[in-house]
Amino acid sequence: MDSYVIYLILLGIILIAGQIFQKSTIPLGLILVITGILLSFIPFLPTIELNHDLVLNIFLPLLVYQISAFSSWRDMKKQFRPIALLSIGHVIFITLLVAIVIHTLTPQIGWPVSFVLGAIVSPPDSVAIVSIAEKIRIPERIFIILEGEGIFNDAAALTLFRFALAATITNQVSVAYAFSAFSIIIIGETLYGLVLGHLVGRLRTKISNTSLHVIASFLTPFLAYVPMIKLGGSGIIATAIVGFIIGNQYSFRFKPAFRLTSTTTWPMFSFTIQSLIFLLVGLDFRSVYDRISSIPLGTLTAYVISVVAAVILGRFIWVYGFVITLPRLLSPSLRKKDPYPPWQYSFIIAWSGMRGGISLAAALAIPTLTLQRNNIDLRDLLVFLVLSVIFVTLILQGLSLPYILKKMGIDKVGHSERQKEHLSELQTRVQMINAALNWLHQQKALIKNNTSLLNELSLHISEYQLLKNQFESRILKHNHQLIHDKQMKSIENVSLLCHVIEVEKDEVLKLWRENKINLRMRNKLIGLLDHQIERHTI
Repeated sequence: MDSYVIYLILLGIILIAGQIFQKSTIPLGLILVITGILLSFIPFLPTIELNHDLVLNIFLPLLVYQISAFSSWRDMKKQFRPIALLSIGHVIFITLLVAIVIHTLTPQIGWPVSFVLGAIVSPPDSVAIVSIAEKIRIPERIFIILEGEGIFNDAAALTLFRFALAATITNQVSVAYAFSAFSIIIIGETLYGLVLGHLVGRLRTKISNTSLHVIASFLTPFLAYVPMIKLGGSGIIATAIVGFIIGNQYSFRFKPAFRLTSTTTWPMFSFTIQSLIFLLVGLDFRSVYDRISSIPLGTLTAYVISVVAAVILGRFIWVYGFVITLPRLLSPSLRKKDPYPPWQYSFIIAWSGMRGGISLAAALAIPTLTLQRNNIDLRDLLVFLVLSVIFVTLILQGLSLPYILKKMGIDKVGHSERQKEHLSELQTRVQMINAALNWLHQQKALIKNNTSLLNELSLHISEYQLLKNQFESRILKHNHQLIHDKQMKSIENVSLLCHVIEVEKDEVLKLWRENKINLRMRNKLIGLLDHQIERHTI
């Protein structure tokens, strides 16, 4: 069967599964993994494997860019310490722990191969974490930490993976070289990402055609990723930094039509990629198991339990010991500034260690002939162990997270945060309206002889005042979000309308720069203003 037909069928399966389970509390990604496993046992279906080149060189940069471009760098900076400890320290710790465990069980595998496995399963997957966290009510701080970890941990893990794989092939290990090279990669990609982000951001503000801007948007992550890969880096750090710069510093400078297109195109594209990865992970199970079926089931089970236990328990040790406790024991100022979080928060971070398609893609990227030992293809064994870690963490941790959150009462915290954010949004919109009213009154004071324009300004002022009263009433009642879509329907002067909306947009940006609203609210409110402009200028 042609590959394009296979992918069309997979998209159809995603559509059917999504429609059937659209009201389910279970994240669609988990449903697709289970669906893939079940489908892999149907005899007449062709063998479908995850293409590691497609995932690592196409899907990964697109997903990293999409997540970072729609994330708040300011919020990430506030959580820099836990994000850095999780995205780098945790990856190194799990790599060492898994390598020790698997080498203890099977010394004949050798240390380099053990480190290859450890590096592959060390990073929780950003796609898995974000897709599950978005489905359930999770506190904002936890979400930011997990999202930040998911963006950057792939860079650390894939770099360690390349060093370990090189050591496997050459039988030469140099910790000093690996450390120095890793440091150079971080510094080099950071500098490249900063320069490229501002350069591309400025160039994209000059584009006037929506279709061309969409093309530029999809080319942007590859401009960051591909050169770094060719130079021996990970590409992920540069891609993430470019995404942060474009999303945080330049997106509000783009034309409204461009922003509206991006906010619809990127989430749809990201959803499709994520769904394909989850489904392909499940579909790989049968073929991988068949290739290592000669190994006794008891031995395989012992390997799987040991590696999975090292991954899950190792994360608890790292989170509680090195992210939560040790920094506060060593730093009284940190204890004062950032006291110990509720134990529920620590538990959720420790339990949110789902692995995903990036780990499987890395395992499939191992050359087939380099790992032959004692007539056993260790590549197939490693791929099976990686798949097992993915399945157990996704299904065990992913399925249980909503239940655990409910039992701990964390879902109520997430709901409370959303209520506060809703109230903050209403208050921000009142401030936007006040800014618009002030500008309108100033314009009215300057106009004396133009009766028609004076009447229009007066009408505009009265409509804004009415809208302000509605929002203030909502704030007092703290009710559900007000939908206002007929705000400017009677205004004929489009130029005046655009000026007023620009005043509102400036007020939103001012509040964001003053750290009074977050990036998500900034983008949401600017999106509403973009819709108003597009509706009245088409």
